[in-house]
Amino acid sequence: MRGRTPRWRWLVAGGGALLAVGALGAALAWSLIFDSILASQLALTPSSRSYKEWVAPAVPLYFEIYLFNWTNAADFPAEKPILVELGPYRFREHRRHVNVTWHHNNDSLSYRTLRSWHYDPTSNGSLNDNITTLNVIAASAVFRSRFWGYFQQKGLSMGLAMFGQRVSVSKTARELLFDGYEDPLLDLAKSLPASTTGGAPPVDRFGWFYERNNSLDTDGFMEVTIGNSYGSLPGQILRWNHEDSLPFYGGKCSRLEGSVGEFLPRDLSEESRLTMFLPDLCRTVNMDYRSSGQMLGLNYHKYELSEGSFDNSSLSLSNTCFCGGACAWGGVMNVSACRFGSPTFVSLPHFLRADPALRAGVDGMKPDPEKHSFYFAVEPRLGIPVEVAARFQINVYLEPSPNVALYEHVPRMLFPVFWVQQRVTLDSNTAQELSVVRGARDWGATACAAAALLLAAVAALATCCPPHVNKKLHRLHDDLKHCCPSRIEFSDDQDKIKEDELKLNPM
Repeated sequence: MRGRTPRWRWLVAGGGALLAVGALGAALAWSLIFDSILASQLALTPSSRSYKEWVAPAVPLYFEIYLFNWTNAADFPAEKPILVELGPYRFREHRRHVNVTWHHNNDSLSYRTLRSWHYDPTSNGSLNDNITTLNVIAASAVFRSRFWGYFQQKGLSMGLAMFGQRVSVSKTARELLFDGYEDPLLDLAKSLPASTTGGAPPVDRFGWFYERNNSLDTDGFMEVTIGNSYGSLPGQILRWNHEDSLPFYGGKCSRLEGSVGEFLPRDLSEESRLTMFLPDLCRTVNMDYRSSGQMLGLNYHKYELSEGSFDNSSLSLSNTCFCGGACAWGGVMNVSACRFGSPTFVSLPHFLRADPALRAGVDGMKPDPEKHSFYFAVEPRLGIPVEVAARFQINVYLEPSPNVALYEHVPRMLFPVFWVQQRVTLDSNTAQELSVVRGARDWGATACAAAALLLAAVAALATCCPPHVNKKLHRLHDDLKHCCPSRIEFSDDQDKIKEDELKLNPM
């Protein structure tokens, strides 16, 4: 039968057509397919890759501390403080998430973070360096007494004099940081009621990071989303220290929301805003777009803590509830509410983007956006951080207290004590993997569409032969039939002449 298509061609055509339809469907739904696969790998489930990296990060972490040495403490308050930055005192940080518990009723997990710090000899300085700084213990005692009666304040004044307290102290770097130092006021505080001490737990030594090394209480109890449900993100805060709101603030400021740092939204734009929960600041902050760039072959958007992030409500009335009664300067955060009533304020290092009056109160502040900004550089489509620089400065609030001799003439100011930095940069191997993933996201639909066209072409070609081939085959068939009409057979099923089927009659 002339013109009949062979069976194998129909099989090829049918298979090609089915594959073409599948490839076309994949092209049209590629974004959903890719996001589904990516979400399954980012979800905090025991079998996902991201969970293995999250539970015990392999990326080298360093915690750097810069201390301010007060060089003219003996002349205070007649002269404004002259501060000299020392450091960084660098510590290698090891971090592990422990006590991980999944809560399937709301697709969340809870955990605590175990951190340990080890001094790194590459530090610029020694832990035995002697440093003069503000006497924070005395400053906190005076700050808590601001609402006391006259006789109570006078009693505190006598106690400070009896214990030989000064406005400044000179200690080694190791004492100020992790080892701590003894002070008679700490022993006295153990016998005072909680209403007097602000509820602070009794301690035998004071150091900014005393008892935080190898502690499970540094970041507290965290409960975050798993990201296992469609459209949800992993690592978004749900509860902190068993609370679903922040007890230190009222109104909108008490909301507990945002990423805890490891997982960020995808498909970010210049108009996007990163909402982050920072345990060290006891609050949620918003980070605004600042610039774009490229690192290790990956494009990124940089989001920073800006003027609005530290606003004292002059730019945004929604920040008023963070003030806690003291919002005299822009560019600082009052975190005394979550520090047992201690006069602690947080700013960017060297009062970057803060009220100029704060820098005018001391000598030695040299703000530099390149060195002192707090930012996340994020690959915008995948939401993966390529570089993080977490930086903030601890300042202590001072104000005159007429009934306390030690503080009778001090100026109203924020005294810078130290600032910290933690920088994490994506390694080249991970960057290459992300480049491949990003390429799959950007070009996957195009590749599937091209495959669909190719398969459709194969299916079409399999159902027919080119016209010139058919004409040659038919001419050859006619010539052979004319030469030997009774013995020549043409195989319609194979659509070609088989030489072993040509049989000639014997003479």
